[in-house]
Amino acid sequence: MKSVTLGAISFGLIFGLATAVIAANPQQINQLRQTNQCPGCDLRSIPLQQASLANADLQGADLRGSNLREANLAGANLSGASLSGASLRQANLAGADLTDANLTGADLTGANLENAKLKGATWVDGSIK
Repeated sequence: MKSVTLGAISFGLIFGLATAVIAANPQQINQLRQTNQCPGCDLRSIPLQQASLANADLQGADLRGSNLREANLAGANLSGASLSGASLRQANLAGADLTDANLTGADLTGANLENAKLKGATWVDGSIK
């Protein structure tokens, strides 16, 4: 009986933590998947590692804390997007528009920023390697 109760409690805690971590709007996640367009969307903390988002419209999107590791964001419109705390390790951002994007605390280690527009973008010194 104790093991069943502990298992149920553990499952509840794990499930509760998992739902608390993902704060994004599920309808907007589906919109992004179906159309590659989601300007102004709430996509906080979602796992998008290795996602194919080339030429996506994510202008003004909230991507704080998202995992975009190795994602293809070539040519994407991320102007005004909030990417603070996001993992963009080895992401392809070639030709992406990051004008006025918030990259504070984002991990850009190994990211391809060739021809990316960075005017007005903010980040912590040393985060781009």
